[in-house]
Amino acid sequence: MRCLIVDDDPLICDMLEHFCSKVDFISHVTLSNSGFEAINLINQRTFDLILLDYDLPDITGKDILQVVDNHTPVIMITANKDFGHESYNYDQIVDFLVKPIEFTRFFKGVLKVKKEIPNILKTENHLFIKDGNSLVKVNLNEVLYIKSAGNYAELIFEKKKVMTLMTLKEMETKLPSHFQRVHRSCIVNVDKVESIANGDVRIQDHEISISSSYEHDLMKKINLLN
Repeated sequence: MRCLIVDDDPLICDMLEHFCSKVDFISHVTLSNSGFEAINLINQRTFDLILLDYDLPDITGKDILQVVDNHTPVIMITANKDFGHESYNYDQIVDFLVKPIEFTRFFKGVLKVKKEIPNILKTENHLFIKDGNSLVKVNLNEVLYIKSAGNYAELIFEKKKVMTLMTLKEMETKLPSHFQRVHRSCIVNVDKVESIANGDVRIQDHEISISSSYEHDLMKKINLLN
């Protein structure tokens, strides 16, 4: 999970970053002490979790919620216990933490988010990716497969290819459940698979080798989908 921490108190940011380091499913943490900076980060990147301070000096946490996608889980951080009732008005808010924050309470909140993420991935079939200087909306249902190209990922469609400045590992975290890695350098859209034979997956005119370490997961996913 990629986490954004937004709090004007550097000590709170450091504490939350330390808490995140103890959670094995949080892999990347970005810090922001400014509401406006946070908005820019949210518009530029994709986060799986936002830890958001309610009281910021330049713009309120509630204002920031207006630009957060409804599918992005938010844990609100506040010294205002009364906000608990109001938090139910926001689809993004999964939990709220009242300062001072203890790790056990923090961990309970991020576990709620972890449980929500699979449901989000199963229903989200569009993704905005950076292609050169443009953000391109990609219909993931139309992708045949995705292959690694160094620090880039190349999305292969029936009649085009789209290159994005994202590693295959990063791309994998954003894909819905009908995608499956079949090789260290390739992820396939299981819905597009036409046949499997002799250690290869066939998708239209493309033959893609299956690594033995991923073969079991691929077969399991195909059985689940069929």
